Amino acid sequence: MQQNLNRNIQQLTALVKNAGNKKLLWEEMQIISKKAFELQDLIMADLDEIETSETDITKIQAAFAARESIWDMMKQITTRELELKEKTHRKETLAEREKRHQEALSEDDHHHCCCGHTHSDDCHHQHPDHCCHKGDKSCQKK
Repeated sequence: MQQNLNRNIQQLTALVKNAGNKKLLWEEMQIISKKAFELQDLIMADLDEIETSETDITKIQAAFAARESIWDMMKQITTRELELKEKTHRKETLAEREKRHQEALSEDDHHHCCCGHTHSDDCHHQHPDHCCHKGDKSCQKK
């Protein structure tokens, strides 16, 4: 059991190191996070067993210290995961949407719908339900 525990802790430590990679993609981080939580479950089960079966106070204290260390590593992984998620899935702000809308309206060669579509002259016949064909100049797409 001790060997499995040490091996799992080493694997989790390696995952924390990999999570710190600046070139890491969101999809890769999801894989790392999933594996880290699986390892955490295994490690915590081993630590629970040590804490309930061990009589040596030094080993029990070491198990508690290891548990806190695992929590710290998991916090690092989840913090990094949130950073990547926010960076990858950033929402368009109102100012950015307005700027995109104004740029679309300022182009002369095509009619631009407020929802971001570029339409040719025959678009009205193909898509009569678009807000731009109903005379609505405000952006309807959220």
